[in-house]
Amino acid sequence: MITPTERSRPVASLLVALALVVSGAPWRTGQVALAQEQTLFVAVADANGEPVTDLGPNELTVVMDGEDSETLNLEPFNWPVRLTVFVDNGEGGRTSVGQIRDGLLGFLDAIPEEVEVALLTTAGRPQWVVRHTTDRSELTSGIDLITPIGGSGATFMDSLVEEAKRLDDDDEGEYFPVIVMVATDGADTSGATPRRYEEALQRLVENSATVHTLMLAAAGNQGGIASQVGANVAEATRGTHESLALGTAFATMLPELGQNIARKHKLVSNQYRLTYRPPDDVSDRPSLSIAISRSGLKMFPTLDGNVP
Repeated sequence: MITPTERSRPVASLLVALALVVSGAPWRTGQVALAQEQTLFVAVADANGEPVTDLGPNELTVVMDGEDSETLNLEPFNWPVRLTVFVDNGEGGRTSVGQIRDGLLGFLDAIPEEVEVALLTTAGRPQWVVRHTTDRSELTSGIDLITPIGGSGATFMDSLVEEAKRLDDDDEGEYFPVIVMVATDGADTSGATPRRYEEALQRLVENSATVHTLMLAAAGNQGGIASQVGANVAEATRGTHESLALGTAFATMLPELGQNIARKHKLVSNQYRLTYRPPDDVSDRPSLSIAISRSGLKMFPTLDGNVP
């Protein structure tokens, strides 16, 4: 369960151990004290995957232990995705930079134009190419500027540590961070200590970040440190970690990832915050489901609004 912080990130107040079943899939939270008023975030889509944005408070009901809760409020909750893309242009990715650039152009085409995107490289140290912007021409020009730097290792872990710190310092940010690591499992020259990495991982989770890694596996270096960190952070943030055997795969995998992120953006920027009061005498570990009065709709309930 995502724990509250001082920043303005949404943290739901569903404070009991629940088994939420929507479309046959169980969804569980940690066990803490029961609150009088509780909150869920719910994205709703039609059969075509398009968000449903005209639900009224009488159309969604939280059911606990088979009894209806009282719906107190249903309000729009429309935080967008914000993207940060790191690219390994060091020795490990030297021969694949052209293929990465092609993949990034397709990735950018898949991302809705209102989504802010930033671009950084990781050879030697993390360096800005383009800061967060919706200007697609600036981003396209930035992709063209990515060039290989021979003899330099990547800084996979340092990049995550720095981005986690930026997110934690952004007290006013109202968005869901998505980090894309376009990486290789070659030499990594990060200076981050295990303690700093663990702190960064905690910050990423607390700030509802999602980390996706596309990693070109270096010959003879299966399971290197960058690969291990990428798999670990993907699991912790409900992201993905894909190992690529050939650099040509970036051209297809990056646009596909862009499409998945575009789907997420569509849902998180068109959802509801549902506040309800549990019925009297529910158990300490109640079963929980959400009933919807319209047919043919799919629901994506979360504690913090961060739809995977």
